[in-house]
Amino acid sequence: MTKIFNKLLLASVSTCLLSNLAFAQETICYKNDVEKPSTVENIPLDGNICASKLSVNQMENNGWDILDIKITASQNKFNYSYYFIKNENTNLKTNNTLIKTSINDTQIINNKEFSVKPIGLKIENIENNKTTINVGNLVIGQTGIVAHIFNNDKKLIVANAKVISSDANSSVVEFFKFDDLKQDAIPTTKRTAQQGDVLVLNYMYNSSLLITPTVESFQTVRDNFKLNNFIHSDIFAAKLKVDHNPYPTKEIIQNFAIEQNLGTIFMVIENKVYIIDTKTFAILESYAISYENTQTMMPFYTRVEEIEDTIFNLSFFDFFSGSKNLSYNDYYKKVLGVKQ
Repeated sequence: MTKIFNKLLLASVSTCLLSNLAFAQETICYKNDVEKPSTVENIPLDGNICASKLSVNQMENNGWDILDIKITASQNKFNYSYYFIKNENTNLKTNNTLIKTSINDTQIINNKEFSVKPIGLKIENIENNKTTINVGNLVIGQTGIVAHIFNNDKKLIVANAKVISSDANSSVVEFFKFDDLKQDAIPTTKRTAQQGDVLVLNYMYNSSLLITPTVESFQTVRDNFKLNNFIHSDIFAAKLKVDHNPYPTKEIIQNFAIEQNLGTIFMVIENKVYIIDTKTFAILESYAISYENTQTMMPFYTRVEEIEDTIFNLSFFDFFSGSKNLSYNDYYKKVLGVKQ
């Protein structure tokens, strides 16, 4: 009976839809037979609004944001398709930024604007499982994927990638194993990242998990980041209820987000929203938010009730550390590793 209830619970909350992109225009532009990927942002794109007149940079200057990029290869040339979106609500910044907070935490040494827009480029060099790219001012811990494109335009993700150093002009990206899709029935590949493969940074960054202490803070973040698709916290809560785990650890949060193919985690602690990379758990950016401070909920805001622990989840460390008696803000400060 318990197993049936658990399945029904997961099925019911999974029907909660992600936030929609209200008040937005959408268009797709493309450019085929590009020989040098480094030039694609400055050449006129074809199709729809671009009409062979507007480049990527011009579209962005006109208020359009890149929501997705599709890249295919044929005979050493690249075909690009850009999915643009433009928010018609003039009160909303379309680059997904809020008023930035004054940050003193040593974990967040970042004064640059952060964007969830994907960055796609061809890998020109590889040494010791790393590549140097001509893109600067990236965030340490920022991640992406490496895709190999076959002659028939079929694509295969061959590696994850993370930024390990960055200056004003260039960045070093390290490759690591792509094991996001853990399924024994799916064949795997021994192929690794090679010169000529395509690196896509900020992969799935617009798909996010949202952890907040109240319904007010939950809605505030969703209202200010309308270009992000937030999986509802009820789905995560249902998973915790089935697993009898009301205190999600860093590993539990990460594993759930990766299983759901989410690129970022938004976590509200006190009056800040932290944007966290799912795979590295690095803090990518932090913004100040304002919302009505009401009574906080543990483990976070959700409509799923009675997420109960079991004696089998109690560890020796938990018994003596008292971490399960912390308030919402103190608990997630500890999870995230920010200063108390």
